[in-house]
Amino acid sequence: MRMLRSALWASLCVVVLAAPATRAQQQTPDQSSGPIPAYHSPLATAADNGETTNTQELAPDTNSLSGAQYLSLGTPITRSYWQPRFNLFTTADSNALETANTPGWVAWTSVSGGIDIHQTSGNNSMILSYTSGGMFTNSSGVSNGVIQGLSFSDKVSFHRASITFFDDLNYLPESSFGFGGLGGSLLQGSGSPGLGLGFTPGQSILTGRGQNLGNSFVTEVDTFLTPRASLTFVGGYSLVDYFDNNLLNYNDVSFRGGYNYQMNRGDTIAVLYTFSGFRYGNFNQSINDHTVQLSYGRRVTGRLAFQIAAGPQVAFSRIPINGGVGSVGGGAGSPTSSTTRIYWSLTTSLQWQAGRTGLGLNYNHGVGGGSGVLAGSLADVVRGSVTRQVSRTFSSGLTAGYSRNQGLAIGNLIPTTQTYDYWFVGGNLTHPLGRSLGLTFSYQMQYQNSNAMFCIGPTCGTSVVRNMISVGVGWHERPLLF
Repeated sequence: MRMLRSALWASLCVVVLAAPATRAQQQTPDQSSGPIPAYHSPLATAADNGETTNTQELAPDTNSLSGAQYLSLGTPITRSYWQPRFNLFTTADSNALETANTPGWVAWTSVSGGIDIHQTSGNNSMILSYTSGGMFTNSSGVSNGVIQGLSFSDKVSFHRASITFFDDLNYLPESSFGFGGLGGSLLQGSGSPGLGLGFTPGQSILTGRGQNLGNSFVTEVDTFLTPRASLTFVGGYSLVDYFDNNLLNYNDVSFRGGYNYQMNRGDTIAVLYTFSGFRYGNFNQSINDHTVQLSYGRRVTGRLAFQIAAGPQVAFSRIPINGGVGSVGGGAGSPTSSTTRIYWSLTTSLQWQAGRTGLGLNYNHGVGGGSGVLAGSLADVVRGSVTRQVSRTFSSGLTAGYSRNQGLAIGNLIPTTQTYDYWFVGGNLTHPLGRSLGLTFSYQMQYQNSNAMFCIGPTCGTSVVRNMISVGVGWHERPLLF
């Protein structure tokens, strides 16, 4: 507790020292002519609720309905710019190791910095967001963590076609789904390309403390047949590697082809086919699944972006499908045959903006890689966020997520169909200390249970509970044109 009190005092001292400089900055003639815009909630970009919410400042979204990205509210009409940022948080963590037996409170100090770059030139548009930082503690038995995040997209447009390259990379000390190591703020900045769940590796099970790498690289080609009809082709490769835990490393090779038809200014329909091939580096298991979906999307620039796709999914699997009962990343087995199962798939996403309130929600159901714990799973993953500019001086954000991963049942064998249910919920309140500096208070809770014993490190159990309380300061410069 002495260490926790010291860390909290350190954060408050940073706020006190920063406030005079902020007040001095506000008194300069060029910055006192208008009201100070509120420093936005760190969750603002989760709901596409950034500083640009006026529909006159947004260009219509041009993402393909059958493409790799979710539909968006639109893209800001702006020149090329870059924007640096920095965050310092102190966090009280009730279960830093994510073990079944709660070891007691630990204090973290999280430091991160990053940059967002948006570059437009002729027929080219490039967006990059990079975050680098770490989590530090003096508590014995809990290791420090390294944080790296990169989101990149580069689109080149031609007269009748376009090609886009995406890359999403995370190097984190714990699972990426519900990651709260930066005091509740997002890992990437406003430049995140927003890849759909079908093109990301998926880490939706709490796996304990340990560095892991997740990366997705995707290329999308769109060919415009008529002003209303287009073809989309997407190829991608994603992977998950665990460096400090005995978990299942795997990769996924994916391909998608789709036909899109714009019925009117706001409504689009599509038919698409998706292939995914999961391969495990330290487990003799493979899964090939084929999915056909019908899709519908509606876009209202600056107000609404909605899409839904559903259809059958056929999975060809080699057995045994699971690594072992009751363990995270259990022992390997020798496949003896293969089997075919038919499932249903559903993907949907919603972005909504009204005045000062923004909502983001997405859901995915289908066959997944198993998040390093199961060698293949039937997964349900949902995540949502709500942001609101409460007043001129306060902004707030709420975020929540749920995932359910169940080991696949294969043929007439008795499978180890262990199920993991995982929830997280959090919120923050941000008060600006100037045009570029903000004070943020946040809270997050994580809870996971299973229908059988699972082990994280030396401890085993059927549930994990974790609470994190954070206070810190964040700085981001206004966009700097170049």
